[in-house]
Amino acid sequence: MLEVVGERVGGWCSGGGRDTSSSLRQAVRARRRHNDVYTKLDADAAARTASLYRVKEGPVVPAPQPVSRPPAGLACARCAPISRDSWQDPKSTDTGSVINILNIGKQTFANGGVVSRYLCDLAQCCHLTSYDYKDFVPEVLKDKHFQQAVEDRTQEEIRKLNENNHVGGGEGDSASKYQVVKRRIEAKALKIVNDISSAMSNGVLKLVAWVCHKAIRRVARGGCGTRAACVERLRRANAAGLPLVFVPLHRSHFDYILVTFTLYLTGLRPPLVAAGNNMRIPFFGWFLRGCGAFFIRRNTEGSDGHSDSIYKSALRSYILNSLAANNNMEFFIEGGRTRTGKPQPPKAGILSVIMDAYLDGTIDDALLVPVTLNYDKLVDGNFVREQLGMPKQMETFWSALRGIWRTLNTNHGSIRVDFNQPISLKELVTSFQKYNYLKSPIERPLTPPNNNLSVNLDRQILYNHSHSSLYGADVSTDHKMMVEAIGRHLVYDAAQATALMCTNVVSYVLLTEQRHGCTLQQLHASVARRASRLRTAGRDLGYTADGAAATRHALEMLGRGLVRREGSAGSGSARPQPSVAASLELAYYANAVVAHYAPSAIIATALESILRQPNADQEVVYHTELIQSALQLCEVLSQEFILCPPCHRIEEKMLDAIDALVSDEVLLTIESNEGLEEQKWSRRFAKRLEEEDEDGERPDPTRHIKYRISQSADALAERRRLLLTIRPLVEAYSASCHCVIARVTEAGGFDGPMNELVQTTLQNLTDSFADNKMKYGEAVSTDAIRNCLRLLRQWGVLEMYSEGRQRKLRLCSPFADRQALDKVCSTIYRYNVDTPLLAD
Repeated sequence: MLEVVGERVGGWCSGGGRDTSSSLRQAVRARRRHNDVYTKLDADAAARTASLYRVKEGPVVPAPQPVSRPPAGLACARCAPISRDSWQDPKSTDTGSVINILNIGKQTFANGGVVSRYLCDLAQCCHLTSYDYKDFVPEVLKDKHFQQAVEDRTQEEIRKLNENNHVGGGEGDSASKYQVVKRRIEAKALKIVNDISSAMSNGVLKLVAWVCHKAIRRVARGGCGTRAACVERLRRANAAGLPLVFVPLHRSHFDYILVTFTLYLTGLRPPLVAAGNNMRIPFFGWFLRGCGAFFIRRNTEGSDGHSDSIYKSALRSYILNSLAANNNMEFFIEGGRTRTGKPQPPKAGILSVIMDAYLDGTIDDALLVPVTLNYDKLVDGNFVREQLGMPKQMETFWSALRGIWRTLNTNHGSIRVDFNQPISLKELVTSFQKYNYLKSPIERPLTPPNNNLSVNLDRQILYNHSHSSLYGADVSTDHKMMVEAIGRHLVYDAAQATALMCTNVVSYVLLTEQRHGCTLQQLHASVARRASRLRTAGRDLGYTADGAAATRHALEMLGRGLVRREGSAGSGSARPQPSVAASLELAYYANAVVAHYAPSAIIATALESILRQPNADQEVVYHTELIQSALQLCEVLSQEFILCPPCHRIEEKMLDAIDALVSDEVLLTIESNEGLEEQKWSRRFAKRLEEEDEDGERPDPTRHIKYRISQSADALAERRRLLLTIRPLVEAYSASCHCVIARVTEAGGFDGPMNELVQTTLQNLTDSFADNKMKYGEAVSTDAIRNCLRLLRQWGVLEMYSEGRQRKLRLCSPFADRQALDKVCSTIYRYNVDTPLLAD
């Protein structure tokens, strides 16, 4: 009552005046408690008035806008133009906005009841769409190819029994023997099919989705993001009614769950996933099977080393029946997880089966979707043990349990899962049939002195890699090369669309620009500059923080075991730890950026090899000499990088890299009318897609083009950075060749287990690093050594054969002569030259 009476008296006394009423009301309220409701109301009114005044009178501040990213994951404009235009919404533009899939439930149930708001993850999982998944085991058992494989194996077993017994029975004995053997083979075949097949369950999917919500929130405290435009494109493609075949690059065991989890939460049908047989472990394997995993062997050969036709036909039939039922599918095109952080050459076995399904009319078409995943900090730990030659540890129940516990108690930062544009398999096949320079495969190895790289390099690389155990004996070489080309295109597209995390950029800067250490301010500036250059080049960055914040977060993720930090945050310093293990782990993160700069690094290394030759001109380099040296290095590193998609020539990529160095003023074009005209002509000539027969007497159109080498501080720093980008690989390859020559010199030849040669080379590299004869710890890698030995096999220097279950290498007879071997290996040595740019 007191408040009401006070207000009325104030109104009478003031005659409606605002000030007196307000004074009386305030005087009455002053007698009330400090937290009186009227005091709060007046404070709110005053705050609103002040806010309105600031809005009206103050400067206009625009609302914060989402970070705009360049379009990523678009289909190739040269070989898939229809796919590039088909799945985009013409009414909206791709701003590159990233959504956190962990917040979808919160946004969906934000206006729901109390239970929905506080249990949004559970509510979302309960409302996820249920799908029908068919059991394909009966169809596989009825498949004519599968039944023929069973019959062939039965006849083979009976023939072996007859040969061992050396006696033949009557018709009754033969019939009974046939039935016994047939039942045994059929039981084995049924077990193979059951071991392969998945058991997709909506209940398991929803349970795992809820568990993943909780686990990923704990593991990835920075969130799990995906591009909004990617999801919209997939939805539009899914409406076409064709099976979607997801082709991720493989980094972690976590990939299996993340791709399915992301698709399921965004309203898309979860795919059947080809998982390695090593993941079929108790309990966890059952959950993976319930999430759609079907298990495949790492090696499709039988236990005796011969082809297991029953297993191959069962796997082929299972995949074809799944696609014919319009199920989505997922397989890791690299095979296993990358041990180096670089994209690996494709394993085209399952892709060849999908190609067969299209060519024989089992499916009308399929949409191939490259998928990229990246982590601030790798969930599986590191692969240092395996890079140092230790055997891979097989997954067990207890090792999986320990790994999950360790993972759940570690902050791994942010995760990105992105999907490229769906690409029509039919369109890819039609396009690749037009590229004449990929045809007429090379049937014999071409060693460096006898190879015309400007003509042969592109198809030679495809021919050397186009081998897979699932192709079949009746498949032509042209078909194998087409499957290989499509696989390499998918890997390249996925690698180019991978979001680079701050740990990738910081690790690359520490191993190249700031390898010898720097202050934190210098590191912040270098990281910001490198990020800006990558963004300008069209690469997506998986973070939005500035250089200083991104660097601090990356150093926290990498830890002091990889980066040595001294001093305070304001005036401290940082440098990579000098150990081999730390260098290998840092290189894993840096290699995502190394793959981007590989073409320019090859040009810079080729340039340095020319300048270090005796009596070389230190100021001018000819275009022809530079491009030939670069193409030779491309062949040497063909096991390490996919430099361009197969619809482009590698020579085109090298020309673009030279143009980039000219743009950065590392190389300066020497102006001359004759040179400029011929340079234009050579550009048009090099960018042709189809090789044509040219007059043999026509002079080289690039013979007059030359470049002046800039000696400015910025140009020298850029050349040094590019040299350090691939220098550890060149060191490892040179050491491998030296080791082969040493074995030949000591024993007059080489014939022994491949693992023995790898371990010997690895020990030599370790000793050289310990004695300070080699500065790059990341060169001590079994992966680089094996790739060099594979290159020597392609050149015909080494030959691999099997003895029992052991792989062995022997030196081929033309290179038993030390002089011939030195001549081939000098192709690699020439790029591992001493240069003042790399001096301490």
